[in-house]
Amino acid sequence: LNMTSHVHKLYHRLAQPTYDAPYLILLLVAEAILTTLIVLRVPYTEIDWEAYMQEVTTYQEGERDYVNIRGGTGPLVYPAGFLYLYSWFKSLAISGGARGGNGANNSGIDPLGLDGSTSAQAIQRIQWLFVLLYLFNSVIVLTLYQIVLQRMRTLQQQKMQQQQRPSSSSTTTMIVWYWRIAMGLTCLSKRVHSIFVLRLFNDAPAMILLHLSMYLFACCDAWAWGCVVFSLAVSIKMNVLLFAPGLLLLLLQKNRSLFGTVRHLSICALVQLVLGWPFLSTHPISYIKKAFEFDRVFFSKWTVNWKFLPEDLFISKPWAMVLLTCHLGSLGFLATKWWKASVSQRGGTKTREWMCWTNNAKDNLQLSPE
Repeated sequence: LNMTSHVHKLYHRLAQPTYDAPYLILLLVAEAILTTLIVLRVPYTEIDWEAYMQEVTTYQEGERDYVNIRGGTGPLVYPAGFLYLYSWFKSLAISGGARGGNGANNSGIDPLGLDGSTSAQAIQRIQWLFVLLYLFNSVIVLTLYQIVLQRMRTLQQQKMQQQQRPSSSSTTTMIVWYWRIAMGLTCLSKRVHSIFVLRLFNDAPAMILLHLSMYLFACCDAWAWGCVVFSLAVSIKMNVLLFAPGLLLLLLQKNRSLFGTVRHLSICALVQLVLGWPFLSTHPISYIKKAFEFDRVFFSKWTVNWKFLPEDLFISKPWAMVLLTCHLGSLGFLATKWWKASVSQRGGTKTREWMCWTNNAKDNLQLSPE
């Protein structure tokens, strides 16, 4: 019975804010050890790195027509930011080692003749770089979780005060531990570890920039810089655009007028224009068509969520339209709920017009990391 009492006290004590930072550091240390063991113990699997290097090499040789920039998996289908970033990755991969190529000494190690960037030594060097990128991403994500946890504590206290009841430490402690378990689970994703350090996919740097933009939006109130970073993420892989509807709603809520929202969206567009200018100024149609290829058909063998579907159904146009309809319908449903919530926050029946806030009502709208 005495042992149970000590455990109960420790359970409540460790849920205090004082132990938030040590818990986060413990998770990051565990992540560093786990990710290092994965690189050392699990064999690297080649999927896209060689194609990336082929596309980057073609760009470095002076090609600016996106139709002619190809890799082993097909034409280049990523915006210009991908080429700039992976050109830098290539330079890091071959730094300190012999350069391959046609007739070079290490042509046997790098049979593709891509300056040694696809040799085992180069790939392992990039894997260690992606370990650092993975840890940086974990810092951002866990920090966001931690900030939300702090807000949940505050909301719980405010709820108790409004109900004129003493603060329930048991309820708060339970919320803290549930949230900490969720934080721990983010460190155990086999798929995320694989994407970063075993596949070297461009999803990794794209998501790092996306999470960084979330931090700038939610925690720093730096919306202009957040839009810059968000657009940089899009320039590496277009799937980040899936987060654009949520960003649009937040921008509409943040700004006092439609003009402010357009100004922030213009920042995103300007970043894309600057990064894509070498291609837009020479072969604009080719760049827009390939870098933002919305009608692209994916190979069914690479799907995870729809693996159970027959291949002919997976690649069919009707199935694509069904998915698109469901996606747009979900966005419309959520936008309606958000509009009703914004009306509720304004608290009046005379200001129900879309996005018509008074200055006083606007001051009551509080964005949070949630």
